[in-house]
Amino acid sequence: MTEPGPDALVLAVVFARVGGVFMIAPGLSSMRAPVQVKLFVALGIALAVAPLVLDRAVDAVGQATPGDLVAVLVTETIIGFLIGLLSRCLMMALQTISVGIANAIGLGGVPGLTLEAGEQGQAAATLFMATATVIIFVADLHYEILRALVGSYRVLAPGAVLDVRQSLVSVTDQLAAAFFVALRLAAPFLIYSVVVNFAIGITNKLTPSIPVFFVSLPFVTAGGLIMMALAIREVMVAFSDAFRQLTGAL
Repeated sequence: MTEPGPDALVLAVVFARVGGVFMIAPGLSSMRAPVQVKLFVALGIALAVAPLVLDRAVDAVGQATPGDLVAVLVTETIIGFLIGLLSRCLMMALQTISVGIANAIGLGGVPGLTLEAGEQGQAAATLFMATATVIIFVADLHYEILRALVGSYRVLAPGAVLDVRQSLVSVTDQLAAAFFVALRLAAPFLIYSVVVNFAIGITNKLTPSIPVFFVSLPFVTAGGLIMMALAIREVMVAFSDAFRQLTGAL
């Protein structure tokens, strides 16, 4: 059995980082996409990136022992996973806050399936996540993830030692920024929830003999649908701008 040549090892090193990105990056890692499609797309990107980092990749695997090669592949996969995780932070924040939005506008009881998995979820939250995922590809925001992937080779060449402390700091800062943006996106719906529930509470105090909750529920739900119809476009535009800024900073 012949040993793999240097070209195959270089491609394996590049593919490890690209594959790490595809493990968690928004849209690219979706369970709805066939595994074969994701595999061939990742392989195509690895073939396109390999000539750009050929010299540094050859230096990493040229005289490497099998143990060193395994360490390089694991490190490259972790680096790619961190790039995908940093780009996914805003999607995770939006997924969390979209559940709060659905509950705030009275649509929390409408069942649906989540976008990333087949588990039970909320239809309104799934609508936000599906719209955000479509916007990422329609607005070519996935190129920002690929730009960050290519740019990472200028900072961390193949075979470089990963600074774990700095990586954790970057993840923490990105998560904080992402959840702050998500809270701003959800602000209109949260304000609507506070105002409506405050009005319902006052009505219940004035007329305790009337089941205000059951009477007001259809109006709260109708108002939530109107609120979502009026605000979702601006929310998604703000999301695309925030996603471009956060991924552009990687």
